[in-house]
Amino acid sequence: MKKILLINGSPRKTGTSFLLGKICSEYLVNKSYECELLHLYSSLNNIDKLYEAIDKADTIIISGPCYVNTYPADMIDFLEKLALNKEILHGQSLYGIIQGGMPYAHTHESGLKILEIFGKKCGLNFKGGFVMGMGALVNGEPLSKLPNSKKVIKQLNIFFEHISRDEVSPSEVYKEAQFKMPSLVYKIMSVTMNRKIDSNLKKHGIDVNQENPYLISK
Repeated sequence: MKKILLINGSPRKTGTSFLLGKICSEYLVNKSYECELLHLYSSLNNIDKLYEAIDKADTIIISGPCYVNTYPADMIDFLEKLALNKEILHGQSLYGIIQGGMPYAHTHESGLKILEIFGKKCGLNFKGGFVMGMGALVNGEPLSKLPNSKKVIKQLNIFFEHISRDEVSPSEVYKEAQFKMPSLVYKIMSVTMNRKIDSNLKKHGIDVNQENPYLISK
């Protein structure tokens, strides 16, 4: 029986990243795979247990949130340390799941790119991933909270099926689930979010009209 390791790369144990990992695990268990789901942040003080699980796994799935265009810093740091322990990396299949607040996929895709590069450098077989926008709306609760939930669930199942067959999952799978938002709505959202950011800066005594130091030429 093939062993699949799912790593929750979020500092939240019951957030959206965990939820997606859990749904994936349940799907694969129903396909008669042996699955184990471990939390990265709980393992940082006992990393040997996580290393041991990686060594025993045939497939590794990393699920995490998108923090500033990629996975959290602790996940990136973990990957860098893992690269120094190549004796436990022996050609396993590698998949990624990344979710974030922005509704469009391209904001979060660099996380999967990092996993692809990591796989190439460490002899793993990166076989794609799944990007889900608007993860903050879910907040660890059922995916039905998403306005495009039917599409997301359908495409997730296609992604999970690719994993169960140990085959490459193309980017078209998650792109098909992307929420199609009118450009006018994007503009309204941008204005609203910028106003909230400015309001928060003002509360901390920051002048939002001051010159941007990154734009000041010498």
